[in-house]
Amino acid sequence: MMVDGGMLKDPAWERHRSSLAVQAGFVRSYSPLTAALLEQAVEWLDDPEGRGRELGDPAAVREVCERLVGLLIEEEIEGIDTGWIDDLQPALRLNAVLHWYVLQGDPRVEELRPYFATVADGQGERARKPSDDEFPRRLLSAVKSVGDELFERTRGWRVFTNETSRGLAWLLPAVLVAAEGVHLVELGSSIGLNLYAEQRRYDLAWTASKRLRVGRGHDDQFLTVCAGEMPELEGFSEAELRGPEVLTRVGGDENPALLERAEFASHLEACVWGDQRRRLDRLREGMAIHRGAAERGLEPAKILPLELPGELGEFLTKAVPSHPEVPVVAYNTYATAYLSDVNQRAVARDMRSFARSWSLRHKLPWMWVRFEPPRVGGVAPHPGWCQWIVELFSGPKHKVIELGWAHPHLIRAQFGPGLSELRGLRDRR
Repeated sequence: MMVDGGMLKDPAWERHRSSLAVQAGFVRSYSPLTAALLEQAVEWLDDPEGRGRELGDPAAVREVCERLVGLLIEEEIEGIDTGWIDDLQPALRLNAVLHWYVLQGDPRVEELRPYFATVADGQGERARKPSDDEFPRRLLSAVKSVGDELFERTRGWRVFTNETSRGLAWLLPAVLVAAEGVHLVELGSSIGLNLYAEQRRYDLAWTASKRLRVGRGHDDQFLTVCAGEMPELEGFSEAELRGPEVLTRVGGDENPALLERAEFASHLEACVWGDQRRRLDRLREGMAIHRGAAERGLEPAKILPLELPGELGEFLTKAVPSHPEVPVVAYNTYATAYLSDVNQRAVARDMRSFARSWSLRHKLPWMWVRFEPPRVGGVAPHPGWCQWIVELFSGPKHKVIELGWAHPHLIRAQFGPGLSELRGLRDRR
């Protein structure tokens, strides 16, 4: 595979290169290191000979570009879901694998350590910004040193969901309706840490003095800067704001991960972006909650195999107790973004059918929370943001409430009147 042979002029390749640039633009304000890694790849691929001469090693840059192009144009990679955002998967996996080598203390990537806040050398006086003049040379040196091994590991790598901030997606609606106890179900749960969201602490801030704090955690953990509607909090007790008691926690995922395996923890941590030390700390806290669930008197999370959309009905039957005591909260955060439009509609159809039938049979409410990026034709207020929707089933009644939009990591949110509408259901119970 030769870069000079015309591959870089191929329209199909240009689409991949553009995807890297778009992803870099999206993460730049949130993770400068991730953006710099992606932007460096775009620059090298745009002009491998010129950038190579600047770094004093055109052959090395050309070789890296050939390997990267080969990774990007592969149509199917074993063990990785394909979907409408699949163009970004190779870059995300490569980014995670490089971080894995840094976290392992591999001497071949020693020069990159000062740029990573997730390791000791990435903090304090030795911390470096990826915008400095040395970053391209150090990156090239690290990639050269690891060589084929880097790209081979990337081919078999899976990016696991590790956004423990997304637990707010289900917890906030449950708090607003003052749910006392729930059976909790997650679609596309990966490792299932968001099934413990009521054990964390989430602060939503509209202004310095207008805040909503939910969850049972005691330390500052997650902050969402909010705009738009703020719910009226008068009448809520401290217990209600702490969140419901979760009687069962069941997640479904195509490839259930084994969090108890020691080697898996390092794999999962590598999926956190390298300058996001706070996210890494939150992830480790979530893993500690899962591992100590029994000692805390919590119902441990259980992850079952689930392939969407075909297995949804069977999964829900297993996930929900046959003799439920409390309502169900089912939710998915971003997982359906990896499905085609046809399969996404099938999931929605089957979920509504099951929830309606279940609520009629057991005379209990069912809440389905969706936190998903818009489909083609949908317009988000900011690139990459997710729409936050709650669907409620109570006997024959079905109600859809749009809460608003939020950054996929829930660092920012923009709420509409649906927030107060959902809160108002509490008073009509």
